[in-house]
Amino acid sequence: MANSLKVKIDKLFAAYKKRIVENPQLVSEVEVAIKWLSYFSVGHFNNSNLALEIIYSMPNLIMLSNDMLMYHSNNLHPKIPQYESKIKILLTVLEYTQTLLEATGKKLGGEIGRWLIIAVVQFTKTLLRLLLIYVCKERITKNPSVPPLNRKFFNKATGNLQLKEGFKLKRSGVVVRAIKYAEPIQLRTWKALPCDADENQNLSKNQWSDISLKLAESLYVMKPLIYLGCISATSQQHWQPWMLSLLVDITSLYTFSHCSRNTVLSKEENIELISRKINLLLYILKSPFYEKYGRAKINILLDRISASVPLTNLLMNSLKRNLEYINSMYFYTS
Repeated sequence: MANSLKVKIDKLFAAYKKRIVENPQLVSEVEVAIKWLSYFSVGHFNNSNLALEIIYSMPNLIMLSNDMLMYHSNNLHPKIPQYESKIKILLTVLEYTQTLLEATGKKLGGEIGRWLIIAVVQFTKTLLRLLLIYVCKERITKNPSVPPLNRKFFNKATGNLQLKEGFKLKRSGVVVRAIKYAEPIQLRTWKALPCDADENQNLSKNQWSDISLKLAESLYVMKPLIYLGCISATSQQHWQPWMLSLLVDITSLYTFSHCSRNTVLSKEENIELISRKINLLLYILKSPFYEKYGRAKINILLDRISASVPLTNLLMNSLKRNLEYINSMYFYTS
């Protein structure tokens, strides 16, 4: 009985995996539709934050699992150590479910349970990100740690991706990275040939820039714990945590901007830094700024849009509810 059930489950999983791999674009459209439905579900579950967060987290987790199925179905990165990948997957799961965990903590233990869950999640995320920086030598950590797969170009890129990674030796099965597609010079780990005096001077500048980048990223990664410590000493409604958190963000971004003059950043790293600069706008929704200044002006703007633009009333009302809910949840504005 157990064996027959296992066979049926394996067949269903194989069929599902086949559909996912053969129709990546269709899968993306379904995932986007489910995610948009979750945005409009605020206020329709009798104020049940837990139900809302389950609905919101599920599309992200489904998207992540589908991406992993697509990667594994094409045997990408064979024999390459998976230590870093496991850290990134765990980080991504935490990032997708942190508000669900927060809502669960509040449901089970009230405000004490909520803040306990927040502290545990933030400590775990900080530890994992520090491992990426100091053990895996990642200069700038991404958010989410495993970016969503570009389904549109997945099938086209699959045939060439293995060549970009390198080739596999027939007898040993060891993957040898192709020189053409190796990491940038700043990230290579093999020993360089002796340099002239000028080159040594440039190398020393690059090394100092790398140290500064590591310190700036470490400061950014530690920001949630610094913010929580300041909240515990004062209150979330006080200005000190808000100002300290903003100061840490600005200091980190300024250091990255200064170091980029001497160090070449990859396209992905530059995109992540741009995203962090845009995320500074979230401080408008963060207590106490939102209560004192943001809420009234944002509501006036949304009311004007609703009154002047046809067919936007439903969207603006939903956005208002979302803003109030976002401000009440720590992880949406942290």
